[in-house]
Amino acid sequence: TTTSTYYSFYDMVLETLMGTLHPMEIRLYMPPGEKLLRDDTIVHVVGRVYAASSTRVLMDAVSVMAYPGDPSSDEYEDGIPNNKVVVVWGLGAVLNNAETDPDSNTRKFNLGVLDYVRD
Repeated sequence: TTTSTYYSFYDMVLETLMGTLHPMEIRLYMPPGEKLLRDDTIVHVVGRVYAASSTRVLMDAVSVMAYPGDPSSDEYEDGIPNNKVVVVWGLGAVLNNAETDPDSNTRKFNLGVLDYVRD
């Protein structure tokens, strides 16, 4: 028997806590006939990420929750929570000592994680 898997690809922008913007592509499994997300829809995504320092961020979505409403409406973003918290789960090794950013008072460090997402 032959089976097929269907994905939708979405181009997005990832904004860091420092305001830096990174191009991002999300790959979302979608059964045949599933409705696509409208342009400019805000989504909460849980997924596996690959982020090389000089390329676009790639994400395989595990769970996607689109915020309801009409993205073309001026009031659409009024009901969206201002959630600027990034949560990362990873099994790996911390590659250097943590440094504190003097402007934002956040700690940062490099983490080596061995897990294949895609390329």
